[in-house]
Amino acid sequence: MSAIRRSFVADLTHCVGQRVLIRGWVYRFRVLAKTAFLIIKDCTGETQCVAGTETLRDLRPKLDDAIEIQGVVRADNRAKGGIEIEATGATILNRAANVLPFNSSSDISSVSNEILLEYRSLALRNDLVGDVFRIQAAILRYFREYLTAQHFTEIVSSKIVAGGTEGGTNLFEIKYFDRVAYLAQSPQFYKEHGIAGFERVFETGHVYRAEPHATSRHLTEYYSLDLEMGFIDGPEDVIQLERELLTYVFEKLNTEYSTVLSHYRSTALPSMLSVPIWTFPGMHQPVAAVGSD
Repeated sequence: MSAIRRSFVADLTHCVGQRVLIRGWVYRFRVLAKTAFLIIKDCTGETQCVAGTETLRDLRPKLDDAIEIQGVVRADNRAKGGIEIEATGATILNRAANVLPFNSSSDISSVSNEILLEYRSLALRNDLVGDVFRIQAAILRYFREYLTAQHFTEIVSSKIVAGGTEGGTNLFEIKYFDRVAYLAQSPQFYKEHGIAGFERVFETGHVYRAEPHATSRHLTEYYSLDLEMGFIDGPEDVIQLERELLTYVFEKLNTEYSTVLSHYRSTALPSMLSVPIWTFPGMHQPVAAVGSD
């Protein structure tokens, strides 16, 4: 066990002048005559490590090796984040395969989906793939934040059920010991009981629909964000809550993930407070562009 506690890259700005230990993957690597530069990436970001070429001669690091670096943090305006680590020691924790179809720092726009799926762990270290999951995680976090602040209680319902809640024709049947059970198609039954006890409830979780589709974009399994609320005067109350909820999520993404979003869009995510409502002929209640599931 190391005598130094491991530091994350995101925390290094508070450690200038201190001896630290970091762990991550070799993201980039450049060797000059007397100096070697390693960009190390962990779950919080990237940092540059500088070492004498002799220090790394026997180590022979290569891209995507898992590595441990010990050294002293120093300020350097030329480095990303304004700091770098002057390495005093390094250990390879696990070597990457000798031949990889791409690296985590590669431009993978031309890499086939089959290869990306086969090397999924490596692909996740690339921002083009990893950002999708980081945004997804952020949406879930902000969904919970907003609803919790609005006095909702998060519930966790069973995904193995005895029967359907929205009709019995689109259920996946499974063998449950000596009887038949089904994968849940919706948490609706649990939400309705939940509001009788808590008034306001929400859930995030998988739901399953045994509905064959002719395209690759199907809904047989998806992750649902559900809410239910009591003591309302009409659907307008739900519509307004959802407007505010989506606006909150988008505003947080615009603030916390502006750099990531800028890679995919030139404008900020919009406010949903004025999302349109349509009233259809023969209906007396408005229908919003968003729903409670």
